[in-house]
Amino acid sequence: MIEPIGLSALWYTLTGICSGLLGAILGLGGGIIVVPVMMILLGVPAHFAVAASLVGVVATSTSSSAGYMKRGLPLVRVGLTLELTTILGAIAGSIAAGFLSENVIHVLFSLLLLYTAWNMWRGRKIREAEDNPDLVKVTPLALGGSAVAGCISGSLGVGGGVVKVPVLNMILGAPMHRSTSTSTFMMGLTAAVGCIAFYMRGELLLSLAAPLVLGVLIRAR
Repeated sequence: MIEPIGLSALWYTLTGICSGLLGAILGLGGGIIVVPVMMILLGVPAHFAVAASLVGVVATSTSSSAGYMKRGLPLVRVGLTLELTTILGAIAGSIAAGFLSENVIHVLFSLLLLYTAWNMWRGRKIREAEDNPDLVKVTPLALGGSAVAGCISGSLGVGGGVVKVPVLNMILGAPMHRSTSTSTFMMGLTAAVGCIAFYMRGELLLSLAAPLVLGVLIRAR
């Protein structure tokens, strides 16, 4: 059982701050940075790292979405509709994570990192689209893609934006600024649902999540 105090809690807070800063610079969600740092550098067991990261994703989404909402950027109707399948995916992913060994989670996360790095190297494909929210209609393909995003989020502790943003932009034709803000809005709902299974298994520790969230909130100020 992990009960970080003193310097350990400080490291988790710094992880939250740095993940937010690097995520903003690289255009990534914080979870994709938090999880490997906690597992590899701080020695946190995989399931506990994923659970804490999901709480961090909720905090990141909440703090970032507040600004987006004031500017009227997220496609709320579209996001909530896509969340119907995203949440199902998050439930499935978080439950499945309980049956995965540490090594399997490490391998899956490594593959996700490689995919993300490859996307950054080749450059993100962007579909130019008219900025008219009324033209964005949810399709079955988008619902399926959102379910995949939810499964990735629930099992690996990330926001799932690596899938959600392309779904919104490439499949539904939402402009990129709408896609990223809507994805951020959705992440909090997805991660909150994903936390439930980890909490029920006793893998969601306040002693890990609290300092991490503190770091996220400090960075957001």
